Amino acid sequence: MIRALFLVPLLCWPIAAATPRIRVRVGVVLGAIAVAEMLVSLGWVLRSGTMTVMVLLVVLNCVAVVWGLMSDRAQDAENPAVRRIGRKLVIWYCVLSVLGALAVVGVMKGQRASVPPSDALLPLPEGLVLLENQDRGCGGNSSTICLRAFEIGSSGNVSAEDVSDRVRRHLESAHNWSLYRGRGGDWSGCRDEGWVLDRNNRCVSVFDRSGHTVVWFESVAYN
Repeated sequence: MIRALFLVPLLCWPIAAATPRIRVRVGVVLGAIAVAEMLVSLGWVLRSGTMTVMVLLVVLNCVAVVWGLMSDRAQDAENPAVRRIGRKLVIWYCVLSVLGALAVVGVMKGQRASVPPSDALLPLPEGLVLLENQDRGCGGNSSTICLRAFEIGSSGNVSAEDVSDRVRRHLESAHNWSLYRGRGGDWSGCRDEGWVLDRNNRCVSVFDRSGHTVVWFESVAYN
């Protein structure tokens, strides 16, 4: 239902615009922005920067509308009363969408946690096999914590004792992690990730349990 709001400026613009040329040009831009908003909100593209991209699209929407209204100067357009209503609708949409975006950014404090994707670890190097890949979801009170857990085994070419070492080297070389050995023999590391308004603290831990290697990814946002 909320995603239907993405279509409001696109549907109101033909009413607000007086000249066909401006109506078509701005309409195409608003249509492209609406499609982009839909794809990003569904998580189909740019998942790591959802909030940043959505705010940017809101701004672009308003810029396109304002430019269109300033360029649309036909004085002899039909149904001037209807045009005024259309213009008021798109202007109010811009005002409310910008205020809404600012409110969300204020609440989120520029941070957004999400379940780390599978490609945070995959694909695995030769000799290792994926035994389990679990999306543990998100939770928390003063902060949002999202988890993903992998269980890794050997394909037979790597001894069970070397699996965790192979996983650690894979994280360091393929995913640029700096891991440190803890007192219990586990390996872990943390770093900041995400776009401008999607920052989060991501941590990874590698440890052995019941003869298998477990890799635990954690994404944290303090909001």
